[in-house]
Amino acid sequence: MTASPVFAREPRLVLAWGTVRDASFPDRVAAARQCGYDGIGLAIPYYQALLADGWTDRDLAAVLAEWDVRINEVEVLFGFHGTPGPAGIPGRPGLVYADPAAERIAFHLADTFGVPFAQTVGTFDARPAGPEVADAFGRLCDRAAAYGLRVALEFVPYSSIPDLAAGLAVVTEANRDNGGLCVDSWHFFRGRPDLESLRTVPAERVFMVQFNDGPIPPVDPDRMADAVHHRVLPGEGDLDLRSFVRALDRPGVEAPFSIEIYSDELRRRPAADAARLAAEATRAVVASAKRTY
Repeated sequence: MTASPVFAREPRLVLAWGTVRDASFPDRVAAARQCGYDGIGLAIPYYQALLADGWTDRDLAAVLAEWDVRINEVEVLFGFHGTPGPAGIPGRPGLVYADPAAERIAFHLADTFGVPFAQTVGTFDARPAGPEVADAFGRLCDRAAAYGLRVALEFVPYSSIPDLAAGLAVVTEANRDNGGLCVDSWHFFRGRPDLESLRTVPAERVFMVQFNDGPIPPVDPDRMADAVHHRVLPGEGDLDLRSFVRALDRPGVEAPFSIEIYSDELRRRPAADAARLAAEATRAVVASAKRTY
């Protein structure tokens, strides 16, 4: 079988914030360039911490220009359909509020640095995703459109939007040109994985692809804790990443692989080592998928 346009080239890579979460901004940007990434992800709390430490937008822009690296994605607008209120601690069950301040930062980053994508998730509670969720997503997309920002909805098994079907339903009902999906391999396989459905998601709705691996049986019964401590390099876990890659390998899917490996082991390594290992592992998995396609 002839290789598709996606497999005809090296995969484009983005260094997500979580893979080198303790790195300084210069080290993060340098590691991305030295290891062949096209861009980086920037977490909103991390950006706030940089400002608190005295960094300015001009300082950040100078580092990005020095290494010819862009910010590809803003992470994460939590609880977009919740009632506006205190954000709480990201990633914990009490996070049920929308955070207008975080949204303003995402818009500022898009306006200042030309960031093309912002990632969002639902609320971390047991509420069902009703029609109001698509309406809230559509309104978020409308606000983001003024800044040229596309919004990537990530489905998370322990959120109000738990799987691909739920995420696609929200995006489809909202029907905004700048509204699409963030497909994270961890959450895809840890939820209700459906590779056939993934193969048929409209290509123009796949905005972000987050790539990582891990064990199928949870290491920690707390699913949130498991997701931010026990991911592993692509190819070192149990996830069927080759089938995942093939399902997304079709005309119109242009999203790079945003490598997001929340790993305690990787966290102990210097940023350049972590970025290199993650890039090499991702390229090897994609190449393997190509050989056996």
